[in-house]
Amino acid sequence: MLALHQWILNLMFSPAPATNYGNLANASLAFTVAGPDLTVDTTTGNEVANSVVVEYLATLKVSNATWAKQVGVDETTFPCSGRLLSPAQLDPRIVSGSKAAAVINGRQGRFELREDLGAPVGAMPLLRQQITGIFRVTGGRGDGA
Repeated sequence: MLALHQWILNLMFSPAPATNYGNLANASLAFTVAGPDLTVDTTTGNEVANSVVVEYLATLKVSNATWAKQVGVDETTFPCSGRLLSPAQLDPRIVSGSKAAAVINGRQGRFELREDLGAPVGAMPLLRQQITGIFRVTGGRGDGA
């Protein structure tokens, strides 16, 4: 019994490579954030931050679609919430309103982070962070077909 308890604790709190979450993850999120390096825009001479893509695996529950009736415009959104799997916490540069290229349940689209719930003060840093947002389907299946 103790071995089972230890195995469950290891599963919940041990950092593991992203490939170990294949059976649990139904979402892949790729946020573009400002990188640490700056370059000079040759047109304006201004310094511009280089962008970096930060990728996450998550398990998200997708709720029923909501939509606004507008002729010729598809405003269908799917509210979703769940937990990050790998990495366990959002990068501090990703805030409420940040958008990510996403594949959720095999569908390509755009995920918009609606609330940064974060971990409660004093919580263990190894707990998987909760995330909430909306998903808009923009393409077909996420396997390139």
